Amino acid sequence: MEEKKTIKLRCFFCFGTEFELPYEGYQPENGEQIRCSNCGRTNDYDSLMRVAKRKGKEWAEQEVKSKLDRFSKDLKRLFR
Repeated sequence: MEEKKTIKLRCFFCFGTEFELPYEGYQPENGEQIRCSNCGRTNDYDSLMRVAKRKGKEWAEQEVKSKLDRFSKDLKRLFR
């Protein structure tokens, strides 16, 4: 029943999701600039993370609302 959602970081300029990192599994640090593999422009890692977290929160809120609406409808049908 557990649903997983992957939210990728997106370049602010071209909306690409691939970034140039020194090696696989590399975790950028706060304040670091990372380069987009698509357009070559640098993005602030902290800003990218804030946007991704906001999108994750919006998705979670939508999922909760959707499940509560479904539960409410099922409950009303049960007590007709």
